[in-house]
Amino acid sequence: MNYLAHFHLAAVVAETSEHPEHELLVGALLGDFVKGPLRGEWRNGLEAGIALHRRIDALTDSHPEVIALLEQLPADYRRYGGIMLDVCFDYCLSRQWGNFCTQPLPDFTGQVYATLTDSTGILPPKAKQQAQRLQRYDVLGSMHHWQTVTNMLARIGLRLQRSNPLEHSAEILADNLPAIEQHFMRLYPELMDTVRRG
Repeated sequence: MNYLAHFHLAAVVAETSEHPEHELLVGALLGDFVKGPLRGEWRNGLEAGIALHRRIDALTDSHPEVIALLEQLPADYRRYGGIMLDVCFDYCLSRQWGNFCTQPLPDFTGQVYATLTDSTGILPPKAKQQAQRLQRYDVLGSMHHWQTVTNMLARIGLRLQRSNPLEHSAEILADNLPAIEQHFMRLYPELMDTVRRG
């Protein structure tokens, strides 16, 4: 899952969590930037959000629906299939938002951006840059545009040190989009239920 899904699932957990929602949301971002064991260097709610981010990644990577999709990708794209599907799943979530959240997507993304802005003082530099980029380009609110998927995958490909096919990977995803959407609609409700249960 990518940013939109991570923030949404953090909000889902916050409904029944002892931790404040804003800390879980910030932890959802930090999950991409904080590495290694969690040893109390962050507030409890932030560490809970980081741990949730890691758990979501582990659940997604090992899920049969994801494994089935990876097997459908051309062989030379499978190494990067996890990245490709993470971004595409945010596209699917954005287009199916009303099935998973009663809060309108613009209201939710505005809440996330405000939370990240209020927390910039505690974010590591790279996380702060990413939070600013998400808001400046309204990445969360534009995930329903396929061009956003294309652009995001190309940018990720440029950041990777080794040669990779991500610049053209959106074309592969587009060819498989009906199957991806079907798998996502089975996967995401299950993820929601799993994280709700703790």
